[in-house]
Amino acid sequence: MKIISKILSVAVLGATLGLTSISAAGAVPMSGIVLPNAHDVEQVQWRHHHGGDGWYRGHRGYRDYRPGYRRHGDYWYPLAAFGAGALIGGALAAPTRPSYGSRHEEWCASRYRTYDPGTDTYVPRAGVRARCVSPY
Repeated sequence: MKIISKILSVAVLGATLGLTSISAAGAVPMSGIVLPNAHDVEQVQWRHHHGGDGWYRGHRGYRDYRPGYRRHGDYWYPLAAFGAGALIGGALAAPTRPSYGSRHEEWCASRYRTYDPGTDTYVPRAGVRARCVSPY
């Protein structure tokens, strides 16, 4: 069934393409181009606006403080200040790491080979880290 449908679709596609290429292209001669007369041209004075009679297109002075100027794009200042304050405040308010003392660390290190004093944990036989609880 697949082969028959493929053959049929190829035949229909070929017939469609063959029939569309038979028609002759309608060649139409181009009409004449109408050129404007030289009398229609009017001479005007060209003026360079980027620095001729002053700065910023004729306005002498800084362009941001012209009448009607509105400053855009400063929406990120409050967000940046809030983010910086949150980071600094969070760092200052964070509790310090508890200090167990050297006797606790010595006891845990002598009892467990995999003891890590930075996290106060060791790796038991099960493979999951556990907190070291000492008598000190």
